[in-house]
Amino acid sequence: MSLHVSAIEQRAESNIQKWVQAETTSNRLPHNELQKQVGPYLAVSRETGACGSEVAEKVAKRLQWDLLDHQIVEYMEQHYGTPRCLIQRVDERHENWLSSIVTARIGGLGFSESTFTHRVTKLLLLAASHGNVVIVGRGASFVLPRDRGLSVRIVAPMDFRVEQIMLQRGVSEKDARRFVVDTDHDREVYIKDHFHQKATDPHLYDLILNVGDISLDDAADTIVESIGQFIRKVA
Repeated sequence: MSLHVSAIEQRAESNIQKWVQAETTSNRLPHNELQKQVGPYLAVSRETGACGSEVAEKVAKRLQWDLLDHQIVEYMEQHYGTPRCLIQRVDERHENWLSSIVTARIGGLGFSESTFTHRVTKLLLLAASHGNVVIVGRGASFVLPRDRGLSVRIVAPMDFRVEQIMLQRGVSEKDARRFVVDTDHDREVYIKDHFHQKATDPHLYDLILNVGDISLDDAADTIVESIGQFIRKVA
């Protein structure tokens, strides 16, 4: 079951506009100065069905930080006028050549998986430059300066993840398992193609939590404590 924190979501949506308005100022700063301004942030990578978004929302609520997850899709739809159905085709997904042709034709000249990724990357950098933000997926762990924030990956056993997808999507066990496998694969290929990293490599993260062994609340508490230690260290 999804966790909804409407106040956090609404604040994040309004802050996206603030971040975008600050883009011109950010672009005038030298690169090294911009790097210094980034963070603190939390980048959450997750396996499909491992409740990564739910944990991220709990952390954002505890810290009173902004949350950037599904709001990315909403912003891209509103700001660029791209149909939501097209955004969902390329959001953390890798398209084959035929699918990419269809997307480009429907979306108009200039819209592609790469274009979308570039736009999202710019939004992630703007958000992180304002600090105190929790970002779910979208390659944030590989875009943002590692020394300015914390990178966490949420994992869980396959049976746990399949059960979560069955509950969330109301599908059979067979369909849920296929969804988990396919979505994991799409995300891994997406990260490899656009960021040249292996999403499953444990060495790329500061913390890995298995929510099959601990509760979502315990996972959130552990992350909050780790962020506190990180902030004290860099202060």
